[in-house]
Amino acid sequence: MTSSRSHFSAHGEEPVVAVAGVQFGWGSVGKIAAVMDVLRARHGDRLGFVGLASALGRPVLGAHPVDAWLDVPADEGELAALVATRRISAALVVLDPELASRLQSVGVPVVYLDSLPFLWTERDELPVDVEAYCAQLCPALPQACWSSLRRIRSLHWVGPVVGMAGHDGPVPVPGRAVLNLGGLESPFRDGDDNAYLSLVLESALTALRDQGFRDVITTGNVDLDRLPRTPASTGLSIRGGRLPRGEFLEALRTAELVVTSPGRTTLLETASLNQRCVVLPPQNLSQIVNAADVAGQVDPRIVVGWPTDVVDEAVLDTHKARGEAEAVRYLYGRIAAAAQQRSEHSSWLTARLNEAIEASGRPDARMAAFSGPTGGDGATEVADIVDLIIERTRIGHADVCPPAAATWRIHNQLGDMREMETPAHAASR
Repeated sequence: MTSSRSHFSAHGEEPVVAVAGVQFGWGSVGKIAAVMDVLRARHGDRLGFVGLASALGRPVLGAHPVDAWLDVPADEGELAALVATRRISAALVVLDPELASRLQSVGVPVVYLDSLPFLWTERDELPVDVEAYCAQLCPALPQACWSSLRRIRSLHWVGPVVGMAGHDGPVPVPGRAVLNLGGLESPFRDGDDNAYLSLVLESALTALRDQGFRDVITTGNVDLDRLPRTPASTGLSIRGGRLPRGEFLEALRTAELVVTSPGRTTLLETASLNQRCVVLPPQNLSQIVNAADVAGQVDPRIVVGWPTDVVDEAVLDTHKARGEAEAVRYLYGRIAAAAQQRSEHSSWLTARLNEAIEASGRPDARMAAFSGPTGGDGATEVADIVDLIIERTRIGHADVCPPAAATWRIHNQLGDMREMETPAHAASR
């Protein structure tokens, strides 16, 4: 279903979709925005939206037509009452497995979007019984994930959910750089921690100035007045802050260079624009995987990692075996310890960022290759599934299922996971 004409207007009362993203970085709400853009273009005001929880990412959706933001009650009866009062027809939930399962249990058909299917093991809870589980295609699927994915009742592989392309738009402005610091927060961090900022910001600004950049747009979950004061900002015009999604995408389009923490959504957005990019050291477990993917698919010289005396990945692997939370807490602890000795790390980080910026100027170091074999318009594919599920609910036909299409396939049963060394291979079967 890719028609731009809405089929909802003929059925009376407008359907309402609840949207929610995990309180971990900003990638989840970026994906919500991409899917909402498709649905809004298709249906206009014949489809309503309410937001649930997602307090961390609400600034990203500031320009989107969310009728109300609601806190999620802890009691199941109160949640069911909220669903009834707001006449919620379906929900789009990104990377919040607990909320997805709760909504499904009170009768809301949930479309769950998982941008990190390569990360999960048997120790991680997944909402296996949701109406549709949309997993974003990735270059490789580790064997540790297979048993978890086998349990999902209705698994759909979709392309990158970014909702944008780089074939038109403004020409990049010479000397302008985006410095994207990401979401900076997670449920595994206690309190407000500036360790990552204090380690990375001064070196990044110094390297940008060294390489001739003067106009810097900082983005991410941090206001300009919260940025640590640093002499590295001398001679730079710095602006930005918590930008709504449209302004953030415009910043990516108009930049000569994007320097970003390795959140997967931002990396895919830079890839869709074939941008020039430098990858900052990772903040969390998924970002380590993302940075390694950029190194392998694009160019390792544009990726700046932590030295082993800051983060030892062999030690990290032992924590990862005990689950994501344990691994991320180890990472945060090591970054915090390094921040206490910032003077010992700033020189190598500044030098390494200078090298990466120089390497990013090579034509063969552009980010388009990061999309690799995982092409396809994931935002449209997810929107198609949302539409079909709403329609199925409205007409009362439980047997109406999203059809297999050229760009994605449904896998209700994964079968022999040995055939799924890469999701792209699985999608082609």
